[in-house]
Amino acid sequence: MNRRKSIATGAAVLAVAIGAGAALAQSAGVQPGQWEIAITINSVEMKGVPAGIAKMMIGKTTRVRHCITPEAAARGPQDLLKSDKSCVFTRYSMVGGRLDSAMSCRQGGGTMTAVNTGTFTPTGFTATGRSVTSGEMATTMTSTSVGRRIGDCR
Repeated sequence: MNRRKSIATGAAVLAVAIGAGAALAQSAGVQPGQWEIAITINSVEMKGVPAGIAKMMIGKTTRVRHCITPEAAARGPQDLLKSDKSCVFTRYSMVGGRLDSAMSCRQGGGTMTAVNTGTFTPTGFTATGRSVTSGEMATTMTSTSVGRRIGDCR
């Protein structure tokens, strides 16, 4: 049971990181303020884990709130998207209401690559993401993130 819980928790954290990253990446093109991001897991493949455990995660939505300050927005979207100092962009474009990025991060003994594409306005966004993590718990996950500005930071 502990293994199931840690797998589900790890996958949820990864999905949140991908979804929150998509929202943060857009901060230079959106209004600063309090944002709510809903991340829904569309598919999960995990090495060495029974299919039933991965299947339980599909369709689950995690909601997070994040304050994008004017100062954070001024530092630039690429800096904000990096959840870890080891992360490096291999591709980044945010032009004409469209987002397209790819990033690689070193995690433990493996690497995580994340690709996000989507659309944004000053007060909302929708993005789809795919992440691949190598290592002992190799995982491939796809998700959809929907964010909206809900007001001033609290």
